[in-house]
Amino acid sequence: MSIQAKTFDNGARNSESTVVELNRVVAQAEELLKTLGEEGGAAAEAVRQRVMRTVSQAKARVADYSTRARAAATDAAQATDRYVRDNPWRSIAVGAAAGAAVAVVASLLLRRD
Repeated sequence: MSIQAKTFDNGARNSESTVVELNRVVAQAEELLKTLGEEGGAAAEAVRQRVMRTVSQAKARVADYSTRARAAATDAAQATDRYVRDNPWRSIAVGAAAGAAVAVVASLLLRRD
């Protein structure tokens, strides 16, 4: 696995932890709704149903976004890996140029102090 693929994989893990946290919040909301379920009244039932519908839609969206984000990260990592394999010298030159630019900026900043 290339460095880029590992970086995107770490980003996917961060997205997964966000999704896990959102799912935990949704589960807590569902639990709250269950405890409110003991309360009576038509208005309470209507609110409860509306919130449950919204929670279900949110779950579906989170799952969809998670799948899309993982697919996009994987595609980007594969494209980067393919480019580096197809153009190794160009990739080295770009990396060296970027390193030189950072070194120049760093030296200018250090001289200024």
